[in-house]
Amino acid sequence: MAAASKADFEGDLDRLFQLPLSEFTSARNELARELRAQGEREKADEIKQLRKPTAAVWVVNQLARERPLDVQRLLNAGEALTKSQAPEARRDEQRAVDQLAKGAREIAERSGIGSAALGKATETLRAASLTAEGRELLKRGRLTEELEPPGFEALMGVDLGRQAAPAKPSRSDDRAGKRRALKQAQERVRQLRAEERELATAARGAAREAERAEAEAGAARSRAAAAEEKARAKSDQRKAAEADLDRLE
Repeated sequence: MAAASKADFEGDLDRLFQLPLSEFTSARNELARELRAQGEREKADEIKQLRKPTAAVWVVNQLARERPLDVQRLLNAGEALTKSQAPEARRDEQRAVDQLAKGAREIAERSGIGSAALGKATETLRAASLTAEGRELLKRGRLTEELEPPGFEALMGVDLGRQAAPAKPSRSDDRAGKRRALKQAQERVRQLRAEERELATAARGAAREAERAEAEAGAARSRAAAAEEKARAKSDQRKAAEADLDRLE
């Protein structure tokens, strides 16, 4: 169902992120192929670059579709928290998160997703609500990566550059950057391995199906040969009977 207009393209994106997690990769690739065949190369490339969501992120995206009111409450609370750390804003956020956590458990249970993903889903919900980009992606249910809440300074909107002269990155900052890069690389490897396993499983299934078809075809050929042999034997018997009949006449 490749998109013929911007509205169709947005609709295809929504349907893609709504699919069961196991169908995401094949549906993404198919949509990219259809778009490229229609001459929509930029859109095809955009689709092809979409990363398959982790189980936690997939649960969060489904919450956006199944519990839009609770998600909107969280978005409102998160936006308020970026402007003020008032206790009321924090309580609103916690109430919204609690409601969404219940929904996340329900989705995970019926989808066969382990409880280990729930903590990451909750963390991603909090983090997404604290940035404008995160709120937009969460509202649409189109997140592709797990998020971590920013630090206190980011929440308060503190401009450290106004309070002190720019400082060179510390060793701890370098280590943190390396850890983030390592985490992203590890996640990419995990996703590629998962996609490889999916394709390998599909290939093995196709091979087994081909073997079954070949075995059935071989059996059919054997039955045909046996039937032909029986037909020849009956023909010989008929000819012998006709010869006997001629002699008697």
